[in-house]
Amino acid sequence: MDSRGKDLIVNWKMYNGFDANGKFWTDSNSLLMMERDLNTRHEFKMKDQSSNMSSNYYPVTSAIAMRD
Repeated sequence: MDSRGKDLIVNWKMYNGFDANGKFWTDSNSLLMMERDLNTRHEFKMKDQSSNMSSNYYPVTSAIAMRD
């Protein structure tokens, strides 16, 4: 082992017609589930819409949820 911290990245693929309409909820401190919109940042307008990786990165230490 190299005794270094690691980040875990999860990519989801939904089957059987599951459609969350681009919405999901995250909680990173066990206090509040925050509603999120896929490929959107409300804090600033993205100039390059082709690079959406950083706009969809949320640290989740507690919970994540989606609804069909």
